[in-house]
Amino acid sequence: MILLVRVDDRLLHGQLLCSWIPFMKADMLVVVSDEVAKDSFKSAIIRECGEEGLNVVVKGVSEVVRDANCGDFRNVRAILVVRTLKDAMRLYEEGLTFSSLNLGNIHHGDGDGRMLCPSVILNKEDEEIIEKLKALGVKIDIRDLPTRTPVPYIKRENRE
Repeated sequence: MILLVRVDDRLLHGQLLCSWIPFMKADMLVVVSDEVAKDSFKSAIIRECGEEGLNVVVKGVSEVVRDANCGDFRNVRAILVVRTLKDAMRLYEEGLTFSSLNLGNIHHGDGDGRMLCPSVILNKEDEEIIEKLKALGVKIDIRDLPTRTPVPYIKRENRE
């Protein structure tokens, strides 16, 4: 079963390995990235982060959707992590629906970024995607660690 879908621009790091995986009792971490899946060196480095009791895999977005629809996550406790909200939206639009999306680390300091908390800075495109996901019934969970209280998402006011 898929326990968590998370947006984290760092993909794999200590917050996942030391906090989220034990908290969720996950035995599989799926790094969902077309870019990384095509890079055998990066994929190999990420897969090496697995340990006894934790299988770490790297797959592209469409491959993960296909695997989920074939039931490949039925007998595991998986966390999926994508780098961007665009990739989370692609997962959903291609057929992997989820009821909640964790925003852990998103850093857009490109001029129109809005800080929701130190680890989540969204640009306008990110916020448009969040609004689409919310309209589809997806709960937005903003927090870097499972032990923290989620930060509420409040829609950006138009100032044009």
